[in-house]
Amino acid sequence: MAASDDSFCGIYCGACSVRRFGETGRADGFVSCLGGVPADEIACSGCRSASPYAGCRACTLRDCATAKGLSYCVDCAEYPCPSYVSWQKAGALLPHVREARVSLETIHRDGLDAWLAAQRARWACPSCGSPLSWYARECGSCGHAAGARTYTMSGLRKLASRLVLPWAFRRGKARAAARAAASGGRAIFCFCRALRP
Repeated sequence: MAASDDSFCGIYCGACSVRRFGETGRADGFVSCLGGVPADEIACSGCRSASPYAGCRACTLRDCATAKGLSYCVDCAEYPCPSYVSWQKAGALLPHVREARVSLETIHRDGLDAWLAAQRARWACPSCGSPLSWYARECGSCGHAAGARTYTMSGLRKLASRLVLPWAFRRGKARAAARAAASGGRAIFCFCRALRP
């Protein structure tokens, strides 16, 4: 799979802080909370790619949509399922998650191309047009202030993120290692199931 800007859950991967860091080497407020994660592992080609970030590899929504052969969670007869509703609560910590449900509804109603065009415009620097990340304070290309266009990582959100984000990375690494070791056997099923919330 090639790099993609859309995701199963509705997050716009084109503004992903991890992806932008992997492409540019510039950290934003989100990436600064990934203490302990090796810099060479802070990269992603998108949720649908063959090389998502370790934290994204641990995503049960991604696993579910892939197993069911769905393009998006909204295409599932069970949407919004309890897992999706529970995941949406992460929006209290990570504001970019709050947009996912509306994004899915927009994709479903208007189509992927229209949604991608709107997202690329929204997450572009108003001065030079370069892509911005979710938590960038300024454009990495021209230095123009991002302003209200992006989110702020401060206070309790930053403190909680410094605990949760490295944990998600370790969880993703553990799941990938377990899959590689067991390659579909019963042991991998039990181990992965124990890691799910």
